[in-house]
Amino acid sequence: MHINEGGNMKTLRMTAVVWALIALASLPAIGQTAAAAGGPDEYAAVKRAIEQSISWAIEKDFEAMFRLWADDLFHFWLFSNSKVVGLDNFRKYAEVWKNPDFRGTRSEFRDLRIVFSRSGDVAWYSCYLDDCSSFKGKESCLKDVFQTGVLEKRDGRWVHVLMHGAYPVDKIPENYVRRFYSGLFEKKEAK
Repeated sequence: MHINEGGNMKTLRMTAVVWALIALASLPAIGQTAAAAGGPDEYAAVKRAIEQSISWAIEKDFEAMFRLWADDLFHFWLFSNSKVVGLDNFRKYAEVWKNPDFRGTRSEFRDLRIVFSRSGDVAWYSCYLDDCSSFKGKESCLKDVFQTGVLEKRDGRWVHVLMHGAYPVDKIPENYVRRFYSGLFEKKEAK
């Protein structure tokens, strides 16, 4: 029996090409952008919920802010004491923002990427955030926070089930490095 190696190689190449095309065609199904999953209306609704989760502080509308969160939320922001689980705990955590000397002033979301699940009822996102506020008339800003989150459509509205904010290790603001890590450097220098 004579094996036609040229024909087998041709078949093998064709099989590899077909599998590669199948793999490429299935990639969009793994995580869909807004256009494919829920259309522009769903994208706009998720984007609005993400932006309002920060910009609510400009008007200090607490009830509007709480409506953006699920009862079983998980929130972990920049500092270790910011881990909050559950809406009731988040309401307690938010008490500090009721101080009349505090007010949000502006926010900016850059490089916002929103992806929808195949079912279209879950969306996850990432962005870089500038979140500015004033306290006793003095403005301060958290700049270039890497923010991620997950929203789920429940009872017809998009709510956060998870939000996380962090600084990439190479972009931690100097004032935080000095505030939280200066002791580490001073101990090494003293030795």
